[in-house]
Amino acid sequence: MHIELVKYPDVFLRSVSNDVTFPLDDKTSRLIKFMAKAMYQNHGVGLAAIQVGYQLRMFVMDCSRSQSGYKAYINPKIVEKSDETLRDSEGCLSAPGKQGDVRRHIRIILNYKDEEGEEHTKTFYNLEARCIQHEMDHLDGKLCIDYEKGDYSRDKHKSQTMVESDFRAKSDS
Repeated sequence: MHIELVKYPDVFLRSVSNDVTFPLDDKTSRLIKFMAKAMYQNHGVGLAAIQVGYQLRMFVMDCSRSQSGYKAYINPKIVEKSDETLRDSEGCLSAPGKQGDVRRHIRIILNYKDEEGEEHTKTFYNLEARCIQHEMDHLDGKLCIDYEKGDYSRDKHKSQTMVESDFRAKSDS
């Protein structure tokens, strides 16, 4: 069974995600496993809940070559960013065939909770830092294709974003 992702220009991707409450209920725990399966099935390194139709502030990530150990990042907040940035081309599972030229910090410090509700603060570098910033953008309704010459521009795809042809919202209750 192939898992269908929410795809651009669906306006649902522009929604700002809501905090996740703890302890996690069974539905949210199953959703995390579903997100990991969808990420692997689509050959991604990260996937936000909004990309599978849920407005929750969480994402899964696995930047390893073996793709055997995803982690869930719940209610994440970037608490520090390096001054050094790197501009690079990014793709997105929700915008197949499209690329964004995005400037990202090469080091970030992230505060987040794991699936057990335990709080962590960890430093990430390079690909992991880029991936986290990409997924954090999803939690705030931004897409990598919105960046122009490395800088974010909300208006870049505004006309297509307003298309509501495939709009759907799933209740979190």
